[in-house]
Amino acid sequence: MIKELKYPKYLNLTEEELDQRVEKAYKLLSFCKVCPHQCKVNRLVRQQGFCRSGKEVLISSYNAHFGEEPPLVGSSGSGTIFFTNCNLRCVYCQNYPISQLGNGNKVTLLELAKI
Repeated sequence: MIKELKYPKYLNLTEEELDQRVEKAYKLLSFCKVCPHQCKVNRLVRQQGFCRSGKEVLISSYNAHFGEEPPLVGSSGSGTIFFTNCNLRCVYCQNYPISQLGNGNKVTLLELAKI
């Protein structure tokens, strides 16, 4: 039996709480420990660590995705955003040009939010 989907909690945030979370996220980028490599570089001033990501958001594509299990995709698909630069470096990666070469397009935070 599939449970009824609940309203996403982030849509209930106050503007003040959302602003605080954005500020907290930016602080993570100034002494980057976002992934287990914990490079501690300042991505806000164009320093790059193991993943080679900076401040800008780079994506290669986005789409509704129907290739997962039915509870995940429902009737509308699951939202998929392919960000560039991955910190895993798997030898069997099927998305090497995206994940390792950083092939993608810059998007603003507003554009990302609209996706």
